[in-house]
Amino acid sequence: MLKDRLKTVRIEKGLTQKDVAEKLNVSQVMYQKWEKGIRNPKEDTIKRLAKALEVEPEYLTGYTGDLTKINETIKENNPTELDKQIILDWIQAYFSNAK
Repeated sequence: MLKDRLKTVRIEKGLTQKDVAEKLNVSQVMYQKWEKGIRNPKEDTIKRLAKALEVEPEYLTGYTGDLTKINETIKENNPTELDKQIILDWIQAYFSNAK
């Protein structure tokens, strides 16, 4: 998960492996090992990676999913405040029933 997201985000941001390595003050070889899944960065390094790539650490590690599609769908439909509350209530009810 981490290796795939590192590469995807890096490419989306238009950065090279060397660019990210320089932002973190590590060698390009070390960064390559993280992106290939040969080595895993420590927790504090994951936080630095996330900051350098402008994403949440939880996204890189897979602890959260990408909610972009859900957010885009809601925004496209320009919900009223009442709509937003109904959506929130539905989500909360859905997850409380799923437990």
